[in-house]
Amino acid sequence: MQQAPARDSASVFRKKPVEFAPVAWSGRLNPDELSRPGGLLIAALSQCADERDLSLSELASAMGVSYWSLSQLRIGFRPIESLDDDVVEACAAFLDLPRLTIEMLAGLLAPADALACDDLTGEDILHACRLLATEPGELELLPPPNRQRPLQGFAVDELAAMHREHGAYPAVCEALRAELRQRPMSKTELLRAAVHAGAAEAEVENEAADTTPPHGILRCTCCQKRLRIPHLPEPGEIRCPSCQTEYAVHWQAAICVVQRLEVEAAPDDETDADAEAPETSASAPMDPWAVLGLARNSPWDAVERARRSLLQQYHPDRLGHVSPLVHKLAEEAFKRVGDAYDQLKSQR
Repeated sequence: MQQAPARDSASVFRKKPVEFAPVAWSGRLNPDELSRPGGLLIAALSQCADERDLSLSELASAMGVSYWSLSQLRIGFRPIESLDDDVVEACAAFLDLPRLTIEMLAGLLAPADALACDDLTGEDILHACRLLATEPGELELLPPPNRQRPLQGFAVDELAAMHREHGAYPAVCEALRAELRQRPMSKTELLRAAVHAGAAEAEVENEAADTTPPHGILRCTCCQKRLRIPHLPEPGEIRCPSCQTEYAVHWQAAICVVQRLEVEAAPDDETDADAEAPETSASAPMDPWAVLGLARNSPWDAVERARRSLLQQYHPDRLGHVSPLVHKLAEEAFKRVGDAYDQLKSQR
C-alpha cells in the first residue's frame, strides 16, 4: 500500500530531456565520486555535470530521467545491477558514449569480457582498451574525432601494442585490419612490395624457362669421383665413368636413394676379378668420406652438415608412401650415414 505512491512519485520525475546548450566535456572522471557506490559511471556523470555547471536535479532533467534514479544510484541505495535501460540510454546520450561503454563504466560488463564479444564497434574497442590500460584518475573517455575510423589517431607503435596485448580477440584483429587497410603504404612498404613482386615474377619466369629436372651429386665409393645423378622417372642404374662401378638409383619426388650394386664375378674369372678390382669386393671396408660425399680430411663442420643433410634425406619417415624396396634402401643408406659419421668421430 505504501509502495504505490512511491512509484507514482518516481514517475513524476520522468519527463522529456530538457534542452541545454551542448558543451564538450573533458572525458575525465570526478575523483571525489570514484569512491561512491555508483562507481565510474557516477564519477563520469558528475564530472560532465560540473563542467556544464549543472546540479544533480538539472542533470536528471537534461538526461530525461528521474532525480530519484540518479540520487539512489549515487548514494548506493539502488544497486547498480538494477540499472534501467532508459537510464543506460540517457547516460549514453548525455556523455556521448556508446551503450557498451556505459555498461563497462557501471561495472555490468568487464572490459576484458567486452573485448570477447563479436558485435563490438571500433569505438567500443577503443574505450575498452582505455579502461584496461589506464587508471581511473587518468582516464579520458572522449569520443574519437572520426567515429568512422576510431583508431585513426593511433600511431603504428600503439596499434602494434594493441595487437600484442589484445590480438587474441577476433573483434580487435578485425578492427586493426580495417584501420590498416585505410592507411597509405609507407615508402618502405611500397619498395618492399615492388621488390617482392619483381622477385616473384623472376621466379615464375625461371620456373617456366628451366625445365631441367632436379639432379643429385654423389662421390663414387671406389674412385672418389663426383658423380652427377640424373633424375630418372623410374628406378634405374648409373655407372661411374672412371671405375665402372654401378649404382641403383630410385627417385621419390625430390629424394634420391642410391645403392651400390655388387658385381658377382664369373666362376672361371673369379681370381682375375679379385686381383684386378679388390676394392669392389663386398668385404672391402666402407670409406666414410665417400658415404658422406666429402673429400678426405674435410673440416668437421662440413662433416656435421653432410650428416644432417643425408639423415634428413634418407630418413624413412620422410619418404611417405613408397615401395618396400625403396623403404629398405633408405633404411640401409640411413644406417650407412650413421656408421660413417661414428667412424669419423672415433678417428678425430
